[in-house]
Amino acid sequence: MRTTKKYMLGFIGCGHMGMAIARGAVAKEYLERYQLVVYDHHDTNMKTAKGERFGLAKDEADVAENAHIVLLAVNPTQADAVLEKLKEHQPECLLSIVTGLSIAHIQSILGKDTQVIRAMPNTPLQIGEGSTALCKSENCKADEYDFIFQMFAGMGVARTIPEDQMNAIVAVHGSVPAYVYYFIECILKDAVSRGIDEEAARALLVQTVIGSGNLLKQNAGKPIEEFINEVASKGGTTIEAINTFKELNLASIIHEADEKCVKRAEELSH
Repeated sequence: MRTTKKYMLGFIGCGHMGMAIARGAVAKEYLERYQLVVYDHHDTNMKTAKGERFGLAKDEADVAENAHIVLLAVNPTQADAVLEKLKEHQPECLLSIVTGLSIAHIQSILGKDTQVIRAMPNTPLQIGEGSTALCKSENCKADEYDFIFQMFAGMGVARTIPEDQMNAIVAVHGSVPAYVYYFIECILKDAVSRGIDEEAARALLVQTVIGSGNLLKQNAGKPIEEFINEVASKGGTTIEAINTFKELNLASIIHEADEKCVKRAEELSH
């Protein structure tokens, strides 16, 4: 991909998710630090970016004028105001990780000729273990999309999905790290209440989650139910816990939580 811009990727907004992407891209050596430029209206985030030795921009226009691809990573309520500021500077390609911000809406402000990529990543990508769902506008060039797709794929797993599934996908991986952390926290607190050493319980628990995930990953074609049955043998201890989850209808609780998560994504959509 040829570009006359000073930077390959410019960040407008560099909070937890934006910084995770920047750090992940550098850690995987997909981009060098000098190829990134950042603008965030929070001084603390700019100080963090400076500490990472990324380029620093003075405002949104500065990012658009100097970066080949502009990554929009702001709060959904701030997105329109930022897009209005970018309208005069016409980014060649806009990559948005803003929940609910549609391609059509972005192009209605920046113009239909603007190439747009939407991504729904998650925070583990900063250590190369993330997952990202992506879609693109019809006019998005193959080079631009491949560049972004490969960047996210290099930080874990990436998949292209239809845009009309972008709100629902948040309950598959976008919000799920928090689900996992909460589940772990609940188990850990219960373990400590039983007198188990917190450090030992946390180390064993975290490794169990990592190992279980890797086992699923290495046996992608194997039904998940078989993994459950291998642990929850009839008459054993684990089956008692699994049966309790079923009696309390854990599946329904998860469905309801996902419904509210997706509903909020739809409320933010425009």
